[in-house]
Amino acid sequence: MKRFALPIVLQIACMILANVPVLGQAPPDKEVASRLKAYLQPFSQSGNFIGTVLVARGSQILFRQSYGMANYELRVPNSNQTRYHIASVSKPFTAAAILQLQEQGRLSLSDPISRYIPGFPNGDQITLDNLLTHTSGIPDINGLDDYDTFARSPHTLEQLVAKFAGLPLEFEPGSGQRYSNSNYNLLALILEKISGESYEDYLREHIFRPAGMQDSGADGDASRLVPSAASGHYPAGISGFEKAPYLDWSNKTGNGSLYSTAGDLYRFDRAFNTETLLKSTTRQKYFVEGPGNRYGWYMSKRLGHRLMAAKGHSPGFTAELDRFPDDDVAIILLSNSYGTASQDPIAEALAEIVFGQQAPAPPPLRAVAIPEPLLASYAGQYQFGPDYFVPNAKFTLTAKPGYLLMQIEDGHAPLVPISRSDFLERKFLGYIAMSKDSEGNVTGLTCRYGDKTFTARRLQGN
Repeated sequence: MKRFALPIVLQIACMILANVPVLGQAPPDKEVASRLKAYLQPFSQSGNFIGTVLVARGSQILFRQSYGMANYELRVPNSNQTRYHIASVSKPFTAAAILQLQEQGRLSLSDPISRYIPGFPNGDQITLDNLLTHTSGIPDINGLDDYDTFARSPHTLEQLVAKFAGLPLEFEPGSGQRYSNSNYNLLALILEKISGESYEDYLREHIFRPAGMQDSGADGDASRLVPSAASGHYPAGISGFEKAPYLDWSNKTGNGSLYSTAGDLYRFDRAFNTETLLKSTTRQKYFVEGPGNRYGWYMSKRLGHRLMAAKGHSPGFTAELDRFPDDDVAIILLSNSYGTASQDPIAEALAEIVFGQQAPAPPPLRAVAIPEPLLASYAGQYQFGPDYFVPNAKFTLTAKPGYLLMQIEDGHAPLVPISRSDFLERKFLGYIAMSKDSEGNVTGLTCRYGDKTFTARRLQGN
């Protein structure tokens, strides 16, 4: 009996070790799903993620789950069939359409835009490739002072282009790079002129239908019903939501007007790996690592794996499609809340789980109760320094029942206490620490967004 004991023990040990994932290797699918669910749970429970998540490897969907409400007024929950506005995740579709036309010999990316839009200022200097890679120097229509008012009314592509056509260039075409939604309004107009089809019709016939995307479309007509469409929201209070500002989505044509489901974006990912939409020679030439947003994607490496990431923000919605083409992995997050939690830190953490890394623990999200007098002591006016997103921006903190409300420029965001002096900024998932002097007087605060840290001083008299 003793002669057979050691081989049996070794066999059992090998069976056990075979089921223990090695750090950095893809764990079994069931374990991946369990870890993904556990990571997302605190975000959902605290009201810091609503929407749908889909994670797939090859033809296998590892995880798909929906959270929160598609419409909080009607109490309609999000589901796998919910259609979300995908904002700038629309750009890869516009870019793919232009690349298709180049494959057909109907245009060249080196063409000046004046060939298709005669009379456009500096049109002889700006190429289609400049538009696709945000190197045109054309100012971003979204950044115009009156854009929020302008975008509440419907506009044609010609009207959108006329809105920014006369503005001076921010730099010589090809000499710099700056993200501009105007570039993709122009590309949509050029697509229509060359194809003879509307932007929506072209995408439906040449991208959606070949990819099997039956639940996707362009929202260019506010009177049209979109079945199973989610309503857009902003974070409000400690864990609630409010309506997003109204936007007529025709103003996003080309750069952010599409809606889709997580399942349809997965179908788009699968088609993108084949010759269904673009030839392999086209994909190999253009979808390579480089700076900024190029051809609709941010192309880099994450965790040592080649990544094509499409990210979108529009009033009430956040979207992300992460493709790891060498690994045949797709991570899709669609949210009907304007907030960055789905992109930072969720998307990266989900990738770490899929690739067998140790995902970081979710950041502090749970609200704690602090005395009302302490909360009121933080109220007042503050000012950031010149390094802030809006240099030297002033803002006000107002004490509300159980939280603070931060009002800056035309926007506002709830600050939820996670300790007596630390707060979670729900809109952009920032962390704010209040500062006091030796006598206990509030002097300012430190605000951290991802790897960026900003300080603000409290203005005198507050």
